[in-house]
Amino acid sequence: MQRLAAVLAAPADDVQVELHFARDEQGIGTMHGHYQTNAPLICQRCLEQVIVPLDSECDVGFVESDEAAKQLPRLYEPVIVGEEPLDLISLIEDELLLALPAVPMHPQETCQHPPGYRPETAELEEKSEKPNPFSVLAKLKRDT
Repeated sequence: MQRLAAVLAAPADDVQVELHFARDEQGIGTMHGHYQTNAPLICQRCLEQVIVPLDSECDVGFVESDEAAKQLPRLYEPVIVGEEPLDLISLIEDELLLALPAVPMHPQETCQHPPGYRPETAELEEKSEKPNPFSVLAKLKRDT
C-alpha cells in the first residue's frame, strides 16, 4: 500500500480486513468491508508522532457501467468492474486513506507544545487588535 505508506510517519501495523460478499434482494453483487489498523501520523499541534486508530467500514455495489452506477441504491458505493480483475488491495487502501483524519492531533491534555507556544494569550491579542469591519455599517444604520 504505497499511497498509504507515503502519508504515514512510520510503517503501520498490520491491517485487519474483514470482507463479506453477497447478493442483495435486487441481485446486485455487494461487498461489506471492515478495516482496522493503527496509523502513525504527525501531530499538527506538536509535530511529534501520534498513533491514530483507523476503523473504517464500507458497503460496495459492483456494477458494469456508469449508467448502472446511477441506478444503484444510495446504501452502496459504486465500483465499476469490467474485463479486468478487481484490485481489492487498492480498494482497501482507498478506504483507509479516506479514514485518515484531516488534521491528526494528540488529545489536548497529552500534547506537548513546542517551547514558547502560548495558545490563549496569542488568540486574545489577535482578537483585540483586529477592528470590526462591520462597525461602519452599524454607524450608517444609526444615522438613517
